Amino acid sequence: MNKSTSSKVRFWQKIDKNPIGVFFISFVKYPINILYAGLGIIVFMFSYQSSFSEKPVEPGFFAGKIVFDEEDYHRIETKNIEAQVKNEMGNPVLTLTCTQEKNLESVYLKIFKIKGPGTYFIPGDGEISNIGNLIKNLDNYQDKNNFFESSLPNKEGVKNGVGRVNITKITSNFVEGELILIANNPKGQQAVLESAKFKVALQN
Repeated sequence: MNKSTSSKVRFWQKIDKNPIGVFFISFVKYPINILYAGLGIIVFMFSYQSSFSEKPVEPGFFAGKIVFDEEDYHRIETKNIEAQVKNEMGNPVLTLTCTQEKNLESVYLKIFKIKGPGTYFIPGDGEISNIGNLIKNLDNYQDKNNFFESSLPNKEGVKNGVGRVNITKITSNFVEGELILIANNPKGQQAVLESAKFKVALQN
């Protein structure tokens, strides 16, 4: 055995005893392993990228100032908020509800023909009036005077219709914006919501 052959034998013996060398030899002996390794790397890269792109949805919030009839202004703040955009009569409709847990004060909005960011009026002048309701106590659902609606006349008989939703951002995942709403109950008492801000994930 000449020196060249001897050195080659020693080289392959060293590689054969080294785990990295064994791994390398497996690719030389079985080229199909290269394909498997390539597929494994691709799967890993997609999984790694997906773990960063699929960020957890942040909890929603609703916060503003509210007053019912002669009471003092106070804050309404809650994370108990839901929103959904779905087609009704061939048009996208945004529905938003929130309820403050401690006293069950609630806000209900339904905006027809939502077209993206912009200002939407309640009730508005469209064929279908947008809905904006303030509810003093959701638990007391049998008392109609707990429900303040933007479409009812006030005690002077003047139709209120004062409400404005400013959608600042809306995507397929969430909606955020600002809200002002003045509403009346059947007794002619008035409720006012102002400086309200919200951000919430859209439900499927």
